[in-house]
Amino acid sequence: MRALLYLLSLALALPGIALAAAFLILGNAIAARSLFGFLGVLLDTFLWLFPWGVLALVAAFVVLLVGGVTARFRWLASACVATLAIGSSLVVLWLDVAHGNFSPGQSLFFVPGLISASVGIWLAMREWPWHGAPRDPA
Repeated sequence: MRALLYLLSLALALPGIALAAAFLILGNAIAARSLFGFLGVLLDTFLWLFPWGVLALVAAFVVLLVGGVTARFRWLASACVATLAIGSSLVVLWLDVAHGNFSPGQSLFFVPGLISASVGIWLAMREWPWHGAPRDPA
């Protein structure tokens, strides 16, 4: 049951992580201030990501999947997913507030990230390897 909760937490975090990454990439490209600069930055980012970045992203995703399904590393994978969900939500919120176009109706976007972070933190605390272990009285 906890593995299913972990997979749900990961699935809820993925859209926010993708959106935060897209905002960061596009923000970097828009800072070039010209069409050719914009396209050049996007091409540079694509050429940087294509050979090794995609491989690293797939490897990280597989490690998170395997780590969350195994009981031994679920606490670590859950903490990583919670950190990613909180970080991506903060990136999107910071960019939204910094540009002055935040409205209260947009706050519903952060609900899946909040649920993902909450489940991730709860799983990390419950699956902690030393949870409930006797402590040294000295």
